[in-house]
Amino acid sequence: MPYYDNWEDLVAAAQDRCAVILEKDVRPVIEEIVLRHIHDDIYSVYKPKIGRWVDGTTYERRYSLLSKKNLYHEMQDNGKTLMVTSIAKASPSVVKGYSFHNRRPGSFLSLLESGNMGIWAGGFPRPAISNAQREIDKSLSSVHSAIGAAIMAGLDKRLKS
Repeated sequence: MPYYDNWEDLVAAAQDRCAVILEKDVRPVIEEIVLRHIHDDIYSVYKPKIGRWVDGTTYERRYSLLSKKNLYHEMQDNGKTLMVTSIAKASPSVVKGYSFHNRRPGSFLSLLESGNMGIWAGGFPRPAISNAQREIDKSLSSVHSAIGAAIMAGLDKRLKS
């Protein structure tokens, strides 16, 4: 275990290790929570009906929000905050004049969350990210949660190194 001569160096070292724990140990748990909520709050509550586009064209899902390869994560606030979202894009519009372009990671999930679906018939809020965030916040208060266990495992690994 290293020795630190001053408080600032100790705090900086602790923050660096916490950022590594967030990135390496906690992120996979959070990704699973986000994917579960995408499945439960988006895909399970809405089954598209064939031929329900505005112009009668057959609807099909062309991108999957459930793919791990579409997950995006970013460390923010100098490594104190971990953001996990999806970079999956909205399907191209089949109706002339309507379009949705991803402006940043998570913007399509934000659109689904809002329920402001424009041309998509039957648009209603599907709060996958809000529900995932509530679950994460709730689980942070318990050492016995999956996130608590990941933090403890990360601490154990980092204290031994």
